[in-house]
Amino acid sequence: MKRLIVFIILSVLPVCAGAQRIDPNSFGHEISFGSGLGTSLNSLTTETNPTFWINYSRYYTRHIGLRTGFQYMPSNLGVDGFYCAPVAMSLRTGMFDYSDYGYGAMLAVDALDAMLWNSDNILADMLAVFLLATLNRGELFFGLTPGLITGHDSIDTVWYSGIDGNTYYERQGIRKAGSLYCSADVGVNLSWRIWRFTLNMSPAFHWNFTGNYHIYSEREGIPYPQDTPVNWTFTLNMGLGWLF
Repeated sequence: MKRLIVFIILSVLPVCAGAQRIDPNSFGHEISFGSGLGTSLNSLTTETNPTFWINYSRYYTRHIGLRTGFQYMPSNLGVDGFYCAPVAMSLRTGMFDYSDYGYGAMLAVDALDAMLWNSDNILADMLAVFLLATLNRGELFFGLTPGLITGHDSIDTVWYSGIDGNTYYERQGIRKAGSLYCSADVGVNLSWRIWRFTLNMSPAFHWNFTGNYHIYSEREGIPYPQDTPVNWTFTLNMGLGWLF
């Protein structure tokens, strides 16, 4: 069945591509925008937060270029107001053609059947083959993200009664250690193209070497509070782009 699905999709794609009489590898610029989610890789805080971004890419050769843009998070790890401007070097493939994917798409769907849904799920197979067969470009990027955090500590105070009948407090949450932010980033960008438009998906890892976010916990009577920096975060962004 998977072989039939691959054959049908690869037979239909040339009809869709016939109207796209352009050379996508001739475009050196791309503007994209979208949204996504960010989360900590520290098991003590797993909150996910929305992120909104706009990005500009400029390629000086077919495979090497720079990415920059602006990103805003209403709240990051519980602290309000995060603004940043990522800057990254980008290494990308050329724009693939649909005809390059037949055998590879079939092998990938075989692997997905074995690892994920453990059966011949026809709808899942059709979606997987379509995405794999229409994936046009892969990209690796790495760089820095300077930013500014405008919010304040997100620490709550809880009062409780001890076994001795007295009242004690406990303070816990996220402590902001500084307003100026910077992280080192590495990620990939996957693109699906329709004419000059692209649908982009970008998972990325970020190491916050300025140590702005700390997991804080303080209990009355204990002299040394917990104050653990959150160094690693992960984002998954999706958006639309325009090639020119």
